[in-house]
Amino acid sequence: MPQSFDDILLLVDGSPQSRVAENMALTISKLFNSQITLIHVISSDLWRLPQRVYVPRENLAPINTATGQFPRTLIIPQSEEYLIPDSVVKEAIESYTERAEILLSDSASLLNKEGIRVVKKKVTSFNVADAIIEEIVSGQYNLVIMGNTGNEEAPLDLHLGSVAAKVSSSNLIPTLIVRRKTQLRSILLCIENTNKDQNAVEITRLLGKAADAKVILLHVQEKSLLRFGPQISEVGHQILLQTKNMLEGLDVEQFFGSGDPAALILDRAESANVDLIVLGRGGHGRLSHLLGSVSDHILHYATVSVLLVK
Repeated sequence: MPQSFDDILLLVDGSPQSRVAENMALTISKLFNSQITLIHVISSDLWRLPQRVYVPRENLAPINTATGQFPRTLIIPQSEEYLIPDSVVKEAIESYTERAEILLSDSASLLNKEGIRVVKKKVTSFNVADAIIEEIVSGQYNLVIMGNTGNEEAPLDLHLGSVAAKVSSSNLIPTLIVRRKTQLRSILLCIENTNKDQNAVEITRLLGKAADAKVILLHVQEKSLLRFGPQISEVGHQILLQTKNMLEGLDVEQFFGSGDPAALILDRAESANVDLIVLGRGGHGRLSHLLGSVSDHILHYATVSVLLVK
């Protein structure tokens, strides 16, 4: 687990939510003096355009298939006219490449003005998510930041895009899905087990200390666990105490809950008006199926930014 976020990978695609993610990357990079690598992926479907069917209208050939009183005419293309002209394909590729350069340069210029070190990367791939994952594997990044899909001004329209979903599920490095412009004034840390969630606790400590943010600590137990007696609640309170001790020096408020973890996490995030939710990605022991679904639910329905930690 990194002791700092000194190398951040930021996805740039020109969308409004990409700009929101850029704002978050700027905030974090200022706190940790980070270098930001901007990556834009060009879909290489363009390179396959000549294989697609294109038929000039003047080359359509009629075939009479008259049956009964009313004739019908089917139009079929002549076989030698199946390709999109090379000039059209070349123009499309040049247009997308030029757009990629403009997007990367605009983002780099904005970040450079704030004193941020920037590296630009333009990648061609059939799959955007796969290209980002490959870059994560080959690089030495501490954090990947990307926007979700939707409209920041309409929170109910914010939903997890397919690229964000696939990259976050790869579980390679901490992944921050940004929902809206905000400052890191308060962080909701969702803890299930102190030992297994050490990375989430450490990242919260780093961010909380650097941003002087308040930490809201939440532990939720499934109601089904109550059948084990009152001692199970005591275990939960002990987990909260241990975690709070690990966040020494920070302003920490702790909460214990019993019920549906995803629902209680979202409720607490809204009632406390937090800027960021931090939680572990994937399973922990016997509750692996539960926690995997919890993190997925939070990713899809949270109206604030979510940081998933391996």
